Amino acid sequence: MIDESTTKKLTDILSKIDDTKAMESFMDNPKVTDSYKSFTEYFRSLPAVKKITDSELITLSGIEKSYYYQIFKGSRNPSRDKVLRLCIGAGLSMRETTRALELSQLAPLYPKNRRDIIISVAINQHASVLDTDLLLDKYREEPLS
Repeated sequence: MIDESTTKKLTDILSKIDDTKAMESFMDNPKVTDSYKSFTEYFRSLPAVKKITDSELITLSGIEKSYYYQIFKGSRNPSRDKVLRLCIGAGLSMRETTRALELSQLAPLYPKNRRDIIISVAINQHASVLDTDLLLDKYREEPLS
C-alpha cells in the first residue's frame, strides 16, 4: 500500500481514506506509525543517545541535573526549549529532533519563524547548545532556556 513514508505522501494517502477498514490497514503499516508513546522512550532508544552517559548529556545539554532526572522519570514534562537542548546536546538530526518534539506534544521547528530557522541551521551544522545560543544571540533572538 505505501512505498514511501514521507509525511506529504502519507497525508495524500490519508486524505483519500473514507472507511475504517482502509484506516486500519493504513495504521497497521509499520512505515506509518512507530511504537513510541513518549518522548523519553523515543529519546532513550536513539543510537546517538545510547552512546552518551547521563552525566555527559547533562553537561552537553546544559540542563540542571535534578530537572534532567525528573524529565526521564516522567515527573516533569520538558518545555520545547528543553527538548531542543537535549536533542542538540545529543547531536540528533533534524528528523529525530522533529519526532522528539512531536512525541512531547510540542510545536515542531517552523520554517517561517526566524528563531526556529536559526535553531534548524544549528542542528544541521551539529552545533553545540552553546554555539546554538551564540548564533541566536548574534541574530538577537532568545537563547534556548
